[in-house]
Amino acid sequence: MDLHKRVELTRLTNALATPSQLQESQTRGLTPSLVSSLHFLGGSLIQIGGAILNIPAPAIATSAIIFHRFHLLAGFFESSIRDTVAASLYIASKTCEIPLRPNAILAAVDTACEDPLAVGGKRIPKRKYSHASTEVLDHWELRILTTLAFDMHVVTPYTLCFEYLVAMNVDNERQKIIAQRAWNYINDTMKTKICILHQPNVIAVTAIWLAAREADVELLDGEKWWEAFDVDTEDMGHVVLLLREGRNIAIRERDRIVSGREPTLTIDDVKERVLEEASLSSW
Repeated sequence: MDLHKRVELTRLTNALATPSQLQESQTRGLTPSLVSSLHFLGGSLIQIGGAILNIPAPAIATSAIIFHRFHLLAGFFESSIRDTVAASLYIASKTCEIPLRPNAILAAVDTACEDPLAVGGKRIPKRKYSHASTEVLDHWELRILTTLAFDMHVVTPYTLCFEYLVAMNVDNERQKIIAQRAWNYINDTMKTKICILHQPNVIAVTAIWLAAREADVELLDGEKWWEAFDVDTEDMGHVVLLLREGRNIAIRERDRIVSGREPTLTIDDVKERVLEEASLSSW
């Protein structure tokens, strides 16, 4: 492949977090570490809830991007993660044209909340929800839509990942190996703010690069193939760094739960976590 010619693929982009939005998000009484943890918990709940609902990965990713965008602007003091996770899945089910009943979404999210860092695959329990419960879902759906100015345009990296592998003429056997591993890396980016900090092409390319390295597969005889997809090593390095941070957050949050602490899922939980961090910093 001629690296001096950019591959003629449709350029798909997302609205990303601006420097001013990121700066403002750090001035709402929460430490950067806690903000990252809350984004991770929400992203994890969405992936588990989506797996329970058996919806496709791009729809789950759409939910995650909507969730991260909303909390970047609104913070975590005015809404429970449980409510905004459910509303994000509800909105994505509509934009992705996947018919889901509100009760099914609420049941899936409640099941996910019982073990927010699990792998998923649980069945939806037979629970009944009152009209008031679905009204709360409708309320947060509208709140998210208005906060994001009804801009629900989302591009996920999954399709780009496969298109790039095909464009590089990766044979079927190696393509299957790399695609599965890259898919997992893309899933990990949706648990964190990576998906609102970098464009889908950057995430797709970084996932392919990590997957190829992990599988010990060399692409295009070591050429700088990522440049053909308009991606530079600086952005790739930042994504890798944030993925490592995400794994550290996962370890930290699992350790909290194993030690008997409740996951930070409600407004009161967030307030308690702030007090907990303040007391630890005073030692």
